[in-house]
Amino acid sequence: MCNLFVNQMVKSYKVLFFSFLMMLCLSSCSPRIQSIDGMLDGIKANPEVLILHRDSVRFTISGSIPLKFLNKDARVLLYPEYVYAGTALRLGEIIPFDGVFNQAVGEAQFSTNYLIPFLPGMEKGELQIRPVYQLKDKLYTGSAKVLGVGVTTVPLLTRMSQVRSDQPIPDIGVYLTTDFSGINSTENRSYEASFQLGRDRLVGNEMPAALQNLLQRGERGKTVRSIRITGLHSPETDETRDHNLAEKRAQSLRLQLENLGKKYPIETNFRKNDWFDFRVLLAEYSGIDDKLKERYIDILTSSESYESKLSSLKRLPQYAKVSKELFPKLRIAKVSITLANNDFTNPEIAASVYKLLMEGKAMEGFSQEHLIYAGEKAVRLQEKEMIYKKLTELYPSVLAFNNLGVVYINQAQREINLQKRRALISSAIRVFRQANGIQVTAEVYHNLGRAYLLNDNYFEAYVAISQASGMSGSVDREFVRMNEALRGALDIINGDYRLALIRFEQAPENEENFFNKGLAYFLMSDYANAVVAFEESSQLNRTSGYGFYGLAMVAAVNGDREAVYEYISRAVQTNEYLRSLAPTDMIFFKFFDDERYLRAIRGEG
Repeated sequence: MCNLFVNQMVKSYKVLFFSFLMMLCLSSCSPRIQSIDGMLDGIKANPEVLILHRDSVRFTISGSIPLKFLNKDARVLLYPEYVYAGTALRLGEIIPFDGVFNQAVGEAQFSTNYLIPFLPGMEKGELQIRPVYQLKDKLYTGSAKVLGVGVTTVPLLTRMSQVRSDQPIPDIGVYLTTDFSGINSTENRSYEASFQLGRDRLVGNEMPAALQNLLQRGERGKTVRSIRITGLHSPETDETRDHNLAEKRAQSLRLQLENLGKKYPIETNFRKNDWFDFRVLLAEYSGIDDKLKERYIDILTSSESYESKLSSLKRLPQYAKVSKELFPKLRIAKVSITLANNDFTNPEIAASVYKLLMEGKAMEGFSQEHLIYAGEKAVRLQEKEMIYKKLTELYPSVLAFNNLGVVYINQAQREINLQKRRALISSAIRVFRQANGIQVTAEVYHNLGRAYLLNDNYFEAYVAISQASGMSGSVDREFVRMNEALRGALDIINGDYRLALIRFEQAPENEENFFNKGLAYFLMSDYANAVVAFEESSQLNRTSGYGFYGLAMVAAVNGDREAVYEYISRAVQTNEYLRSLAPTDMIFFKFFDDERYLRAIRGEG
C-alpha cells in the first residue's frame, strides 16, 4: 500500500516537473504576455488622419515586426478595424510572419493598402490594430493600438453654389435669353380691302373687320405708328376704263379710316398699269403647271408695254381660267400698318402678365415675345414659374422648358421641406429633358447637371456637365469658363485633383474658384501652391471666410500653431457654417484641446 502511494507520488512529481520544464521553455522561447504590445511599435498608418476620397477612404498600414518575436513555430497576426459610432468595421487579417514557412533573417516588414466605404459617422472614429501572437497551440492577445484618428472630409468643402447658413443663397443655372434691344420693337400687319368691280366703293361698303377692330379698339401693349395704303386695279376692261381708279381707291379707304374717329399718320400710294401684284399672285397660284407658269412669267418680265403684255397673255393656254381666278383679287387696296410694341420697354409687363395668370384670364394681346420678355423681367421665382409654364403650354420651345427648369432648381435651392425639394428637382429634370428633346443645347445640359447636383448625384451631374463642355463651340466663352469651373469642382469630388487644376486654368478668376483650386492643391499635398490659391481667394472676398479657412488647414498640416489661430479666427468671424465646422473638422484634431484654438473659433481672440 505504501509502495503504491510512493509510486503515485513519484508520478505526480514527474508531471509537476515536466510542467515546470514546459513553463521554463515557454518563458525562454517566447516573449512575456505583457511584452506583446511592443510588437506594434513600428506599425503606422498613412495618412494619420484619414481623408475622404470620392465615396471611400484610402490608407496604408505598414511597418515591421521586431526580430525577437520571429521565433520558429510562431505566427504574428494583426487585426485592423475602424471603430466609430459604437460599431467596428473589421478590415480582415494581416499575417506579417508565419514561422512555419518563413525563416526570419531580419524584421518582418509588410505594407497593406485599404479602400473602405465612407459611412455616416466615420468622421469621428479611430483606426485601430490589435496583435495576436501564436506559439504552437498558445495564443497571446495584446492591446489595440490607435493608428489613425477620424476622417477629414476636405473634398466636401468644394464649393458648387451650395446653400450655407447665414450666407446669401446663390442663384444657379443658366436662363436662355432673347435680345429685345432691336428685335420685335415694331411689328407689321397687312390687310386687303376689296372693292366693287370698276368702282372705288368697298364690297359691302365695309372695310375688313380685323382692320377696323385694330384701329378702333387698339391692342394691348401696341401703338399704331404708321399706316400705308396702296390702291390697285385689275387688268379687266371695267377696271381700266378709269385711269385714276387705283388712286381713288386709296383715297376712298383713307377717308373711311379717318372717319373712325382716331388720328393716325396715313400715307397713300397707288399702282396702275403695273403687273407686279399679278406676278405675286401667279407665283403662289397652283391652277396651272410650272412650265406654263414660266411662259406667263416670261411675258410679265419682258420689256413690252402694259397693253402689249396683256395681249400676249390672252394668247396663252388657260388664260380664261387664270384671269377669272386671279384678276378679281386685284380689285383691292392694300393696307400696311406698323405697330410699336410698347411692352418691350414697359417694366410693368411682367406684373401685368402675372396678374392675368393669377386671375385665370386669357393671354389676349400677348404674343410669344411678350411672355418671354415678361419672364425675363419678372423678379420673383413664383412669377417666373407661372409665366414660363404658360409659355410651355402656348409656345413650347427650348427656351420655355429650359427657363422653367432653372426656376425649379432655384426654388429647390430655397426649399427646406425635403419632400417638396425632391419634387422640384424631379420637375426640373423632366423639363430639361423635354428641352433637349426639342433641341440639344449646352445650356440645358449644364442646367441638368445642376439639378443632379441638388440630389447629390455626382455621377449623373458629371456626365451632363461634360456633355455641355463637349458642345462648347455653340456657346459664348463666358459660359464655357463657368461650365469648366463646375466641372473642376466635380473633379475634386471624384478625386481627380490634377484634372481639376486643368479645368481651373479656364475658370473665371473669382473667390469660389480660387478656393476650389486651393483645395485641389491641398489634396495633392502641394501646400505651397495651395497657399497661393487660398490667398487669392481671401483677397477677392475677405468676408466669405473660405480663403482663410484654407490657409488654416495648410497651417495645421504644417504644424504652424500661430498661423492656425490667426486664420481660423478670421475664417469664422463672418461665416457661421465654418464656425460650426471648425470644432469637429478632423484636419484640426490636434487642436481640439488647445484653449487658444477654442477661443479663436469662439471669436474671443
